Amino acid sequence: MKNDGYNKFEDYSHLSKSEKKEMWGYPDFQEWKWKSYDNVKDVDIDEFVNKHLTCRETEPQFYIGTDSQTRGGKTALTTALIAYHMNKGGSVIIHTQKVPNFTSLRQKLIAEAMRSLETAWYVDPLIPEESKIIIHVDVNSNLKWRSGQYRDELIGMIMAQGFKLAIKPDAWASSKVADKKCKKY
Repeated sequence: MKNDGYNKFEDYSHLSKSEKKEMWGYPDFQEWKWKSYDNVKDVDIDEFVNKHLTCRETEPQFYIGTDSQTRGGKTALTTALIAYHMNKGGSVIIHTQKVPNFTSLRQKLIAEAMRSLETAWYVDPLIPEESKIIIHVDVNSNLKWRSGQYRDELIGMIMAQGFKLAIKPDAWASSKVADKKCKKY
């Protein structure tokens, strides 16, 4: 086998956080800055989740979606976490991070899905089993659209982690909520 200089088992533990951030383009999840939907107030994700677990008589469902917009040499990735109580309403927090541009549509879609997965992995242990996490993936269900060719790959990636998901046209957390916020960056 040809050695192309890439070792998928390479150990990166010797790198500092800033070196990892520079290498991968965004910080560890614990460093993400969450904001209120109006982008005015900093929000602690643990407090947001706990508030929705204790303040209502119904178990919340958590919807997670990520979208991105490219401008110039940077891409803004915005992740939305929505806590929704059936027939009672809900609230949203967002995280936006600017990263270098992606080299392909596949790379962009996988990065969006991974951002949503990272959020789901963090939230999942905080909530009871009655509460659900549904990841909304910004990929088209119709194969005639460019993103549709990656549909099965992205569905498999999310389902393999044990999460429920929705894709367009039902993926409103990514295609409406996160999309609206990332367009402002």
